[in-house]
Amino acid sequence: MNDAPSSRDLSGSMTVGQAYATVVSLINAGNLSEAQRICEDIKRVRPAQPDVHNLLGGIAFKMGNPEEAAIHFSRVVELQGDNHEARMNLAKMLRDLQRWEEAARQFDHLANVLDNNAGVLMDCARAHFKSGHYKEALTTYERALPVHPSADIVQTGMAEIFLKMGEIKKAEELYGAVLRRTPDFEPALINLAVVRDIQGRIDDALALQERAISVNPDNADAHVHHASLLLARERFAEGWAEYIWRFHQTQTTTLHDRFGLPHWDGEPLQGRHVLIWTEQGPGDEILISSMVPDVLAQGARCTLVSTERLTPLFKRSFPAANIISREQVLEGSAKLIEADFQASFSHLGCRLRPQIAAFPTNRGYLKSDPRLTNELRARYQAGTGRPLIGISWHSANLEAESEKSITLESWANLLRILGPRFVSLQYGNHTQEIAAAIATTGTEIVVDPTVDPLKDMDRFAAQVAAMDLVVSVSNTTVHVAGALGRPVWTLVPSSVGRVWYWFLDRTDSPWYPSMRLFRQDRNAGWNPILSEVAEALNQWL
Repeated sequence: MNDAPSSRDLSGSMTVGQAYATVVSLINAGNLSEAQRICEDIKRVRPAQPDVHNLLGGIAFKMGNPEEAAIHFSRVVELQGDNHEARMNLAKMLRDLQRWEEAARQFDHLANVLDNNAGVLMDCARAHFKSGHYKEALTTYERALPVHPSADIVQTGMAEIFLKMGEIKKAEELYGAVLRRTPDFEPALINLAVVRDIQGRIDDALALQERAISVNPDNADAHVHHASLLLARERFAEGWAEYIWRFHQTQTTTLHDRFGLPHWDGEPLQGRHVLIWTEQGPGDEILISSMVPDVLAQGARCTLVSTERLTPLFKRSFPAANIISREQVLEGSAKLIEADFQASFSHLGCRLRPQIAAFPTNRGYLKSDPRLTNELRARYQAGTGRPLIGISWHSANLEAESEKSITLESWANLLRILGPRFVSLQYGNHTQEIAAAIATTGTEIVVDPTVDPLKDMDRFAAQVAAMDLVVSVSNTTVHVAGALGRPVWTLVPSSVGRVWYWFLDRTDSPWYPSMRLFRQDRNAGWNPILSEVAEALNQWL
């Protein structure tokens, strides 16, 4: 390579070699900004030198910028393909950024050149699993099994894949094998409880979660799974208390440690100021917001922190509350919020939803834009006066997408029902699927490209409010419809996609009085439910 580190072409008196030595000293002394500045100076004159990109990657990582670190490590690998250390760092950055497809490619390469490296094989299998490459993940776990020091860890990973693939029996057998060998292995206890839940053996599932907690009382994952089981069984007092453990999960995204305020524990609220922050996906945010009217009714001032795309809808729906975007809080651009208490989903639920009787019976608490709602309704009806039925068939839930989604092709018999106009409320790009369904059924499906719930929930709310009925899988659409008080039929899966807040066996939803639940039989697919919905739709019409 021509750009040898000893060349004298840096500004100032240092050679490139001296600059490298200075950078290392600065890194060791913790002066990362100055080290980065000198590295950038080196890069300007030596842009194709792997060493400088390697240093910049390490500095970026130490400064908490994994995206930038990944760029530099990727450049090292591009320039020096046999630099396994840099490729390992790149793979780990991609893993931590949850860029699973890219991480899997890098770990695959390392797994082939670093034969029998158990850690690489496990990371590789996990990346394949997270990117939906289940067969590749299983193959990699099988390679790891004879070289990994813990067969329990490897087989638990394999069982998780079988669980995701719906091969419940194989998952059950592997978890059983692990627990026969190591009766107190926590991951297997927790995941076998999930299997028992899917099988409808709720008491067994609860017992397994309680055993996992007894083995390790500080296992946050066990507590959160336990909470979901308790809440699903309507054991609210215990469930809400356990649900607080999500604050301690490693991947938590809650704002529990952001404000330094005491949590509301049922104190009188008259004249007090309560800060409520939402969490997780938009469905959960809408559920949490259902308790804002309760707080206001107790005479409190209320500030609600939600994601940006929900703030316009919340501002219209709760004019007496102060609405702030979560993004502003995380960026630090929101003013310091002075309040008496903060409240999470758990704290609100514990005090305001301690039992089913405490759920309000009002049909809707969110308010759509009335002018836009009427405009969209008129446009969709196109002068026909026919009822509008909004449909949504896909969930983008990262953990249960396949369990909660139904192919639009399966809706064919329902779409052939004469009378209504069907309107797609489905978020994301499903153009080909919709075109195929129209060609198969001969039924028009109205698609409005001006509505994108992934960007503008306020306009989406107006679209949903324009419907006479919404029929959807368990996704954001049903929460919006229920919160608006529109008639909505929700198709609830029987497996891991069944979320605790639909409870067990109910055909109604205490959260949303306008909702009817159609529950999948755990021994059948979606076709029986879709036939039931079609029959109910004929009666409704």
